[in-house]
Amino acid sequence: MKKYGAVMRDLVESEIAGKSFIYNEKDKAFLNMLFRDINRITGSDFEYLAELAMTSVEGVGETVAQYIQQFESHSVKAYLLHLMVNNKVKGCDRIILDMYKEFKASDDYISAQGKPAPAHIYVRYDNAFKKLKPKRLKKELLELAHNPRDFFYLPFTMRMLASWKPPELKELLIHYSYDNSISEQDVGLEKGAENFFPPFSFIRREINFTVIACLKYYPSKEAVGILECYADTDNKDVKSAVEKVLKKYDDY
Repeated sequence: MKKYGAVMRDLVESEIAGKSFIYNEKDKAFLNMLFRDINRITGSDFEYLAELAMTSVEGVGETVAQYIQQFESHSVKAYLLHLMVNNKVKGCDRIILDMYKEFKASDDYISAQGKPAPAHIYVRYDNAFKKLKPKRLKKELLELAHNPRDFFYLPFTMRMLASWKPPELKELLIHYSYDNSISEQDVGLEKGAENFFPPFSFIRREINFTVIACLKYYPSKEAVGILECYADTDNKDVKSAVEKVLKKYDDY
C-alpha cells in the first residue's frame, strides 16, 4: 500500500474492508475508469474513492462531470461533488441539484430504523450549494425549503437563500417558528417511532437554529417577537443564537 498519513490510511483500509466508501461492482468499474482518466490527466496514481473524497484535485472537474451521473450509489456521487465545485465546472449547479433530487427520491434519503443518518450525503450537497451560490436555481431551492427535512438537511443553503431575501422564505420561517408547525410525519417519520437517526427532536432543534439564523436577513417587529419567544428558554445555545441576530437589528 502507498504511504499515507494516519487518517487517510485508516480510510483506505476501511474502504478495502468494505466498511465505508461502499459501492457495488458496477460502480467499482466506473471508478476504475475515472481513476484511469484522472491519473492520466494529473500524473497521479489514485486507486481508492477515499483518496478522491478527501482531496481537492485541480483540472479534473470536467472528467468527474462525465462520470458522476453514471454511478448508482448516492454516496459515491456525494463523495465526488467537490471535484466539480472546486474546479468550477460550468453548469455543475444544475447537475448537483438534479442529483440531490434523485437522492431525495431514493431509499437513502431517510434511513431505516436503527441505521445511520445519510449525513455524509446531505452535508456534501449543502456545502456544494453554499459554495456555488446558484441564484439561477433560487426557485427550485425555495421549493426544497418548503420540505422540513430538506430545510434540515441543507442549513447553509437555507441561510444562503435568506441572504437573497425572497419574501416567500420569510413567510416560511414564520411558519416553521411555531412549535406545532412540523410533525414527525412531515419529516418522513412514523409518529412515536424510535431508533430513527436523526430523531425527530434533533431535527426540530436544528430547524429552530436555522430559522433563527435566517431571520437575521428579515429585520422587523414580527421577527423580533419570534426571536424573543425563542429566547424564552433555559437553553444557552438558543439564547446565544438569538442574541447574535438581535444585535444585527439596529432599528427594531
